[in-house]
Amino acid sequence: MSAVQEKLTGLLVSQLGVPAAKIEPGITYKDLALDSLALIELTMLINRELGGALDDDVLQGETTIADTVELIESQGVRA
Repeated sequence: MSAVQEKLTGLLVSQLGVPAAKIEPGITYKDLALDSLALIELTMLINRELGGALDDDVLQGETTIADTVELIESQGVRA
């Protein structure tokens, strides 16, 4: 697991209450039952905690944990 994925997992667990056992690279935020408000909060947390520059709507739809990690790392963030 990359440092970015570990940090993202930590944010999902500690800030949004997602059970750690449910978080897998291929799972979508929809599968985790996160609504649009939770996704905006997660985006803000990622930007603040990891120094990312994600738009508010980037985590919508069928975006997976792996997609998010790839997007964050493509911005040069390495946690």
